[in-house]
Amino acid sequence: MEKPSGAFVSPTELAKRLGISRRTVFRLVSTGQLPQPIRLTKRTVRWEWTAVQEFLASNGHRRMRRGGDNGK
Repeated sequence: MEKPSGAFVSPTELAKRLGISRRTVFRLVSTGQLPQPIRLTKRTVRWEWTAVQEFLASNGHRRMRRGGDNGK
């Protein structure tokens, strides 16, 4: 069952929706290619799915490819 578009998603769910690994999610956050998560507790973070979609759309994001120069 699909979650509502404004739902908060975990790092695992975000990785699944973007087709990347959980580790890559945090790498992209650290380089500014994904928005910072919302910290709920010391060890729990979530992203608002619509905010992630808007962030990626506004930054002209294209899907990252493994290896090479990522089309640059």
